[in-house]
Amino acid sequence: MNVRIAGATRLALSLAVAAALCSGAARAADPIVLQWQTANLTESQYEPIWKKTIAEFEAANPGIKVEPVLVARKDHWTKFVAAAQAKQAPCIVSVDLTTAAYNGYLLSLDKFWNAEPASFRSAWNPDILTAAKWKGQLYGLPIWGGTYGEIYNRDLVVKAGLDPAHPPKNFDEYIAWGRKLTGDDHWAMAVLGGKTDTTTRVLLTWIWANGGEAFNADMTEATFAKNPKSLAAIKTYLGFARKGGIAAPAPTTTNYLEQTNLFAQQKIATMRNAYWSVAKVVGDNPALKGKLFATSNPANVPDAPTLATVTASSISASCKYPEAAWKFIKFDADRKWSIERAVVANWMPMRNDIADAPEIKADPMLAQFVAMGAHARSYPLPHPAWAEIAANDIVDAVQKALLDPDKTDQIFRELDAKVTKKLNDI
Repeated sequence: MNVRIAGATRLALSLAVAAALCSGAARAADPIVLQWQTANLTESQYEPIWKKTIAEFEAANPGIKVEPVLVARKDHWTKFVAAAQAKQAPCIVSVDLTTAAYNGYLLSLDKFWNAEPASFRSAWNPDILTAAKWKGQLYGLPIWGGTYGEIYNRDLVVKAGLDPAHPPKNFDEYIAWGRKLTGDDHWAMAVLGGKTDTTTRVLLTWIWANGGEAFNADMTEATFAKNPKSLAAIKTYLGFARKGGIAAPAPTTTNYLEQTNLFAQQKIATMRNAYWSVAKVVGDNPALKGKLFATSNPANVPDAPTLATVTASSISASCKYPEAAWKFIKFDADRKWSIERAVVANWMPMRNDIADAPEIKADPMLAQFVAMGAHARSYPLPHPAWAEIAANDIVDAVQKALLDPDKTDQIFRELDAKVTKKLNDI
């Protein structure tokens, strides 16, 4: 009896071991699944590119599957935070990086980045990488963005007796052009003062173009009013909206959409915007196709930087497969996909090694923006409070100054104090 029991036990154990081995083999054969969440996956101009990217990555890496998470832009951050707090966030995300890193939602990429050869790392300049860092650590790899430049309507420029081959180089020349481009029912440009952070983006380009700084080097102090060159640039730019100026009316309600609409309607002759705005304008008014040109922002100092918004790919802290996630991020950041995003979706590459690509050189305006991007500062600025500061505090100050120009100094001194406190509260 005991022998038979022992034999039965051995048989049961053998069957259990065999089942476990089969189960383990099946699990080993299952692919790693990486969820990928970025608000841009829902944008039509990007869809054909990301679908090709996933298909080619999976073909080259048969043990890894990439599962896109399609989320409306308005729900993107909320959905990510809820998942991150439950430790179930998608492995690969593009989010408000410094806020997410500050809250512990992202994984530092330093070990992956530092293990890459110098030839790979040199494709990103230090200024662009700053937007993907928090407290000195890298939390994302910049993939694409929007470089800001001055975009002109060639026909309106020529009609005003101006030469497109010799655009304004500094503020005085820009104002001289602006006067000739302004009439009773049309204007040279639009001052952006609407309630979005695009107001802040454009304001920063004017400050930098005058040799000013909005913050000190370590982002512990705001210097909009404290820095004389910053305050002078602010007054010049907002002054364009005064009565008899060169800017379209209603600046406090002018955002990206209103600016591009005015430009498409040929009510303004120039707009300071990212390259993607060209596709939007031509879509609104196909007659403008081929009739636009772009230049660097007029500046009072040599080598003034422009601004480039940065979208970086990060790995969530709850990702179970960080090595595989980094493999996909590297693949997506490849030169090939950077070029395709620029040509097809009008999204500027964050790499600095594609200016010589035939696809880029074939489009003069695209080539101009890529060249400007090589000397751009990254945006958003690296601080967890930045989203609130950029979309609310700075915009509020701009709107107050537009409504009460004589109090501009006081308004921006108060902004300096308010923002400096926020910068140091974290």
